[in-house]
Amino acid sequence: LRTDAAEFEQRAQRFHHVILDEAHVAKNADSQTSKAVRLLRAHHRLAITGTPVENHLGELWSLFEFLNPGMLGRLNAFRGLFEAGTSPAALARHRQVVQGALRPVMLRRTKSQVLKDLPEKIEQTLWCDLEPDQRRRYDEMKRYYKQRLLAAPLPNESGVAAKDQGVVVLEALLRLRQAACHEALL
Repeated sequence: LRTDAAEFEQRAQRFHHVILDEAHVAKNADSQTSKAVRLLRAHHRLAITGTPVENHLGELWSLFEFLNPGMLGRLNAFRGLFEAGTSPAALARHRQVVQGALRPVMLRRTKSQVLKDLPEKIEQTLWCDLEPDQRRRYDEMKRYYKQRLLAAPLPNESGVAAKDQGVVVLEALLRLRQAACHEALL
């Protein structure tokens, strides 16, 4: 889309329908994908996403700028609505924008509403043996991280050592997973 959007704009290409599946990919207003999506012309537009907002409400602007250009005003003005912080007045403004402007055009289903539409969860465990060199490297890493964690000091009252150990545990899990998947990931 990023490659072809300029050509569509140049030829004044107009689509009957444009549907963005996984539309959250275009929610960063400054990204090339978001800019390309907003160049498309269509009679009918639809955006489908499970996560329209992840980091801040400003992410909604690019999706709505695609759906209904100009509905939420200019990007800087929209961002300004949310820069006031978390004061009661700012939160009331946020709620007013979301409920007043967006609710009529946004279908939001909760997890409990969606669960009945989902198929039963299917789990399948496939075991595979590591190649001898890969097994050796995996076991070396496993010993290294085990020794590192066992040699760590006990946490003090502030929990500083425990926090450091938590980082080591996460690093160990990451590295061991990489070693198990493919050594090139290391």
